[in-house]
Amino acid sequence: MRSAAQEADLWRLLARVRGLRVRRRLRALADARRHERRAADEVAQRVAALEHHADARQRMLAFCRHDRRGGGQWHATLRAHDASTPVLQRHLADAQHAHAAARDETSEALRAWQVERVRHDDVQQRWRTAIARAACDGTQD
Repeated sequence: MRSAAQEADLWRLLARVRGLRVRRRLRALADARRHERRAADEVAQRVAALEHHADARQRMLAFCRHDRRGGGQWHATLRAHDASTPVLQRHLADAQHAHAAARDETSEALRAWQVERVRHDDVQQRWRTAIARAACDGTQD
């Protein structure tokens, strides 16, 4: 059978271990949030690229309509430009999928951190209780 002082030492050690786990989970959460921000930035860049692509297409259409002499060349340029649209859309879809995965990773990291925090708080409470019990046992001797 363990003495109250030994039990308090055990809970102190467990509190330290849980504290380390909480800090590790917090670092993982920070990393996940950084990764999510980078993924969101990538989506924004892909959306901007598609918008720029659409603006360029509108300018080419205007040249096709107004430039009678070079209209055929503008139409060829427009067809080549339109051929790159699916690639840009695929890049956007890939970035959106990566962002969704990063969001999932962040919520999982947040949940893991919260679980560790609750466990750490529980161990600290048990440690305080064990210290109080050890103090009572020490005064009764």
